[in-house]
Amino acid sequence: MSLKIENLSKEFYVGGIKRKILSSVNLELNKGDLISITGRSGCGKTTLLNVISGIVSPDSGKIFIKDNRVKYFFDIFTSRLRNREIGFIFQTFNLLNDETVISNVLLPARINKKLNSQIKKRADELLSKLKVYKFKNEKVSILSGGQKQRVAIARALINSPSIILADEPTANLDAKTSYEIFDILNELRKEGASILIITHKKEMHKLSNIVYSMEDGILERIK
Repeated sequence: MSLKIENLSKEFYVGGIKRKILSSVNLELNKGDLISITGRSGCGKTTLLNVISGIVSPDSGKIFIKDNRVKYFFDIFTSRLRNREIGFIFQTFNLLNDETVISNVLLPARINKKLNSQIKKRADELLSKLKVYKFKNEKVSILSGGQKQRVAIARALINSPSIILADEPTANLDAKTSYEIFDILNELRKEGASILIITHKKEMHKLSNIVYSMEDGILERIK
C-alpha cells in the first residue's frame, strides 16, 4: 500500500469561527491506483493534499506512507520520506519563472542533496518524454500554460516518487492541453505510480479506478 489515511480531521478559524475542514477522512491508495476527488470550492480537497504532503498538520488522525507513519513535528526521517515518495503537481504550477526549465526540474533533487549525473540524465529523459526538452535551457517565463504544467510534472517526478498528488492540474489549461495532461497521468498510473488527483473534469473521473466526492470535509466514494 502506498498511502493510508485513518480518521484524519482538521479545523481552521474562519472569521473568528472554528470550521471543520476535514472530518474523519479515511482513504487508501495502492500501487497503480488513480483516485480522483471532486467537490465544490472550499470543501477541504486542497487541505487534504496539503496535510498528506506535510504543508499543513492535522488535528487528529494518522497517515502512513509505505507502512511508515508520518509525523508532524520536525523529523528528519519523515521529511526525507515525503521528499522521496511524494511528488506534488500544483494548479498554479509553482515554478520559478526567472529560472530555466532544467533548474526548476532539478530543484527537488538539489534540496535532497541528490544532484548527480544520474539525476541530470533522468531530468533530460523526463523533459523528452513530456515533450518540452527543447526548452531545457529557456526561462520558464516564456512557456505556455500547458508547457509549464509539463515542466511541473517533470519536477514532481524527478525523485521517482511512488505517490503523485495533483491539485486541479488542468484548471488553468484549455481543453486540448487538459486531455494531454490526463493522458500523461494515466500513463504514469500504468507504469505503477499511485496518483491522487483533485479535479472537476469528468474525463479524469472516467480514467480513475476510484472516485470520491467531498462535501464539508466528508469524503464519500461514488465510484
